[in-house]
Amino acid sequence: MVFRLGKKKKRIAHCFRRSLLTYDDAALVQNRLALRLAKTLDGLPDTAFHRVLEIGCCTGGVSEIICRNKTPVTLYLNDLVSDFEKGVLKRLAEYKSTQFVSCFGDIEGMTLPSDLSLVLSGATFQWLSDLPAFINRLSCELQAGSYLAFSMFGAGTLKEFSSVTSVELQYHSDRALLALLEEQFVVESYEKYNDQLHFPSVREILKHIRATGVGGVSEYQWNKESLRLFEERYIAKYACEKGLPVSYSSSCYLARKR
Repeated sequence: MVFRLGKKKKRIAHCFRRSLLTYDDAALVQNRLALRLAKTLDGLPDTAFHRVLEIGCCTGGVSEIICRNKTPVTLYLNDLVSDFEKGVLKRLAEYKSTQFVSCFGDIEGMTLPSDLSLVLSGATFQWLSDLPAFINRLSCELQAGSYLAFSMFGAGTLKEFSSVTSVELQYHSDRALLALLEEQFVVESYEKYNDQLHFPSVREILKHIRATGVGGVSEYQWNKESLRLFEERYIAKYACEKGLPVSYSSSCYLARKR
């Protein structure tokens, strides 16, 4: 069966594909979040790393940390953008003890690998079309004792952009997600983080957004006049001694299937 991407996911895929060569250097907060997510896995038993599915592997930042620290037996690599595959496999080539299996494509329309011991996802779940339905699907397919660990961005991310453009960016509520998880999982840990970067100009902010693929968050249309107004309003409202801020709000979850 062939699954076709909807308009939103096509835009997301386009934006991340465009960031292929710039993501690792520009994604400062995402890189911090990868380390935070990996830290939540420190106390898991070795059996949790027998058959691991990583959703949204992107350029392989989380993958590399996990392979360096935990040595998965089999790691299934997934991302919406298949262009990342070659670079990720090259990045992980030194980890000979792990078998890597590529399963790139839209995870919401794919058959999941069987007998997974851990489903892992770094800063990707906010892009899914129906996250509650996907978590419910995982709760049905994962065996008791297997784990789900993920990080995601939430309300407050790019709040300056939203305020200046009046474009409301849609994020999932932590409270609602915790309630959903607790129906079928034991929530082992949950942490919330706030980060802020500063840039010397609005154009550097837009360059950062483009370089990290985050342009997929909205359909905001730029032209000469809208760019001028955006720049004026952003500076007037948010300029400080450090420069112009860009805020991120994120959470890390670790849950065990009941």
